[in-house]
Amino acid sequence: MQGLDAQRVLEELAGIAFAVPGEEGGLPVKVADKLRALELLYKHLGLGAEGLPEPVTVVDDLAPAGGEVTP
Repeated sequence: MQGLDAQRVLEELAGIAFAVPGEEGGLPVKVADKLRALELLYKHLGLGAEGLPEPVTVVDDLAPAGGEVTP
């Protein structure tokens, strides 16, 4: 077993985060595993402001054609 350090952990997380689920010959990764790995990398890299709500965009694909969409 290789030594355990921060760089190795980040490399393993990146491998999971960017793996293609169900890809032959690759890691047996589930979508939930990918989401968790991405979340951990996101936090490690400081991509979200602590204590502030993250912006959310809601897309209504069910709006009627030609209909007016209100926010």
